[in-house]
Amino acid sequence: MVFLILFFVLKFKIFSQTNAEEKDSKPQKNDGIHVIGSKKEDLKKIPGSAYIIDKKYLEEASPTDPMEALRRSPGVSVRFQDAAGLTPNIGFRGVSNEESRKTLILEDGILTSLSPYGQPESYYSPSIERMERIEIIKGSGSILFGPNTIGGIVNFVTKRPPVESTFYTRNVGGENGYLSTYNSYGKSFDSSSFEVSLLRKQGNGFRNYQNFDVTEGNVKWIQDWNEKHSTTIKLGYHMQNAQSTYLGISQGLFRMDPKINPAEYDEKQLNRSQTIISHNWKLAEDHTLIIRGYFSQAERNWARQDFLSGKSLSGGYLNAPQDTLRTYSPGIIGNRPGDSIYMRESYISRDQSFMVGGVETKLESKFSTFDLKHETDLGVRIHGENNLTQTNLKKTDDPLGYLSKAIIQEESLVTNLAQTTLPNFNLNRQERKIESFAAYFQDRIQLSENWKLIPGVRYEEVRQKAITTRRQANSEDYQLGAVLPGDISVNRRSSSESRTHIIIPGLGITYDITKKFIWFSGAHKGFSPPTFGTSFSPQGNDYRLKPETSTNYETGVRGDITSYLYTELVGYKMYFRDQIINVNEVGGETGIRPANTGYSTHTGGESVIVWDPAKMQKSEWRTPIELIYSRIEAKSRSFNPFPVSQTSDGKETIEILPAYTVNNYQYISTDTTGNYLPYVPKETITLAASVSSPNGYYGRLEYQYIGKQYSDLLNTRDESEDGNKGIIPKVELWNTSLGYRSPDRWSVFINAKNIQDKQYVSGRLPTGIQPGPFRQINIGFSLEL
Repeated sequence: MVFLILFFVLKFKIFSQTNAEEKDSKPQKNDGIHVIGSKKEDLKKIPGSAYIIDKKYLEEASPTDPMEALRRSPGVSVRFQDAAGLTPNIGFRGVSNEESRKTLILEDGILTSLSPYGQPESYYSPSIERMERIEIIKGSGSILFGPNTIGGIVNFVTKRPPVESTFYTRNVGGENGYLSTYNSYGKSFDSSSFEVSLLRKQGNGFRNYQNFDVTEGNVKWIQDWNEKHSTTIKLGYHMQNAQSTYLGISQGLFRMDPKINPAEYDEKQLNRSQTIISHNWKLAEDHTLIIRGYFSQAERNWARQDFLSGKSLSGGYLNAPQDTLRTYSPGIIGNRPGDSIYMRESYISRDQSFMVGGVETKLESKFSTFDLKHETDLGVRIHGENNLTQTNLKKTDDPLGYLSKAIIQEESLVTNLAQTTLPNFNLNRQERKIESFAAYFQDRIQLSENWKLIPGVRYEEVRQKAITTRRQANSEDYQLGAVLPGDISVNRRSSSESRTHIIIPGLGITYDITKKFIWFSGAHKGFSPPTFGTSFSPQGNDYRLKPETSTNYETGVRGDITSYLYTELVGYKMYFRDQIINVNEVGGETGIRPANTGYSTHTGGESVIVWDPAKMQKSEWRTPIELIYSRIEAKSRSFNPFPVSQTSDGKETIEILPAYTVNNYQYISTDTTGNYLPYVPKETITLAASVSSPNGYYGRLEYQYIGKQYSDLLNTRDESEDGNKGIIPKVELWNTSLGYRSPDRWSVFINAKNIQDKQYVSGRLPTGIQPGPFRQINIGFSLEL
C-alpha cells in the first residue's frame, strides 16, 4: 500500500529541493576515502540502506555523546552504561550492541578502535563535538570496509578547515556539573589549509561516583601540491579519566534510589594518540589513487573494585566477607537475597597498551567497456596490531582502617585471593599480535540511463598470536612444584596462533525512478573475526572458534519524492550464523568458555519520512516533521543441548553453559529455539517536529519510543533480585531544543534531554541494572570570529 502511494505521488511534478549552501572549504581535492560523501546525490551511489545525521541536527540537538545522536538512526539499538557515553554500546538490526563490538566505527574512513581486529570493544570513540555529520551504512556497500561488516558501519566525519581565518568556540554547561568547551582556529592560504582544535569536557554524571573529564587536541593540515597531488595530515591526542564501572545495581537498590553507584573506586584512564597521512594522486582525468597510512598508540588502565552479591549459591542470604569496605542494601526490612552488594577491600586493575598501524591503497576509476559505463573501487590494506594486557590485584586505600595484616593473611591462605607480601600483585600478562590483509573490489556498472548493477567482493585474512608470560596457577603447576603454597600465579611462557580467512561477496542493483528517487536491492555476506577475548583462553590456548558470518538481503526505496517530502523505506532479512552472544573480555578473563551457538534470523523493516509543510507552501520558514520507525524480529533458530568445542590440542569437550539447570542429578537445558535475542527492541520510534525562522530562531521537539527487550536468550520475564535478569521495560522519552543563530555568526541555545526525568532501566549488562540517563538541561553559546 505504501509503495502504491509513493508511485501515485510521483505522477505529480517533482520539485527541486533547495538546501542552504554550506560555506565551502578549500582545498577540497583531498577528501580521503569516502564512506558516503559530502553531497546529497552521493547517497545514490550506495547499493543499500544508508542514513546521514547532518550538521543541522548536530548543531540544534547538541548531543553530548555518540549514542545520543545515533539512537535516532533507523534499525539501531543503544545501551547506556556510563555517564558520558565514553564506552558506547551500538548495534544495528538485532546484532549485539555490547561495546559496539559488531559495529565498525570509523573517523573519516579510518578505524578508530584501540584494537580493531583483536579487541574491537569501543573503549574509545570519536568525540561528537568535532563532527560535521555522521554516516551509517548497513547494506552491500559495507563490503568496501572491514573487518566487522555484520552490524553496520558508522563513519564520523570531521569538520573541514575554513576558507577564511576563523576562530570558533562552542561552550555548553548544565546539570550534573556538565561543562564542555570546544575551540578551534583555522584558515586557508594559497594551496594550503589547516585547523587546530581543543576540546575539554567534564561532569559529575547522573549517579554517584561518575565523575569524568576528557581533554582532546587535534590538528588537520591539507596541502595541494599541484593539480594532481594533495596531502592531508591529521594528528590527534585524546586523554580521559572517568569513574566508569561495569557494576550496576540490584532491583532493591534501583527502587530505593537509582542514583546509587557502589563502585566508588572504579576508574578508567585512557591516553590515545594518532597520526594519519593521506595522499591523493590524480593519475588521469578518470583515475585517482589514494594512499593512506595510519598509526595509533594507546594505554587503557581500568581499575574495578571487587564485590560480592548478598545471595549465596543455594539462594539464601550471604554474610558479608571480612574485607568488606561498605555494604549497599535497600534496608533491613524487605531486604532479599541478592538485593545487597558487598564492596570489598581489593580491586583488580586491567592494564592494557595498544599499537595499531596500517597502510591502505585505493584506486578509483571511471571507464567504459562497449556501451557500459563503470565506476570502480579497487583497494588493498595491510594492518598490524601489537597489544599488551595484564591484570593486577591491588588494595584500596582502606578508608575505614579496620583491616589488619592478620586478617588479610588469613584470607589469603584460605582463598588465595591476595598475596600479603606484594601490595600490587600481577595475576597475568599476555602479549597479543595481529597481522591482517584485506583486498576489495566494487564496480558500479551503468546498464542503462536508470539501471545500475553493483557487484563487489572483499577478501580478509587475519593471523592472531597470543604469547602468555604469566598466568594464574592451575593444579598441574602445583603438582610440578612450579609455585609455592599461597601463590596464585606463575611465570610460564606459552603461545598459540590462529588464522582466519574469508571471501565476502556482495551484489547491489539500483533503479532511478526519478533523478532524486531510487529503488535499490542487494545481497551481501557479513563477517566478524573471533577476538582475543573469545578465541583464546586466559592461559593463551586457542578455542578454535569459527568466525561469525551473516547473509543479508534487503530492498527499498530512497530519495526526494518532492522538494518537501523525503523518504526511505527498507525491508531486510539476515541469517546470522555461528553467532557468539554476549561474550566479552570479562568472560574471557574469568575463564568462561565461549562457543559458536548456532544461528539466528533477523527480519525487519525501517522507514524514514521527512515532510516539510512550509516548503510545500514555498515559505521561507522551515517546519520539517520527521518519522523514523523500525521494527525487527531477531530470533534464535538453532539449539544444541550439549555444545561441543575443541581445545588447542584437538580434544573435544562438552560445554556446560549458564543456561543449564540441574534435574535428577543430570544436566538438562532449556530449548531456546524461537526465542528473541537479548537487547533487541522489537519497535523503536522517533517522531520530531522542528521549526526555524528566516531571522535565525529555531526550536525542536522530539519523542522517542524504545520497545521492551529481553536481557538473556532464555527470555526471562521476572526480574531477579540482583538485577541481572528480567525484562527491560519499554521507555518513552521527550527531548527539546531552542536557540537563536545570529547573522553575525554567534548563537545561543538551550537543550533538554529526558524532560520528564524518567528513571528507567537501560540494560542489565555487564552486571546488574544500568540506569539510563536522567534529565539533563544544558545551555550554551557559540561564536565565530
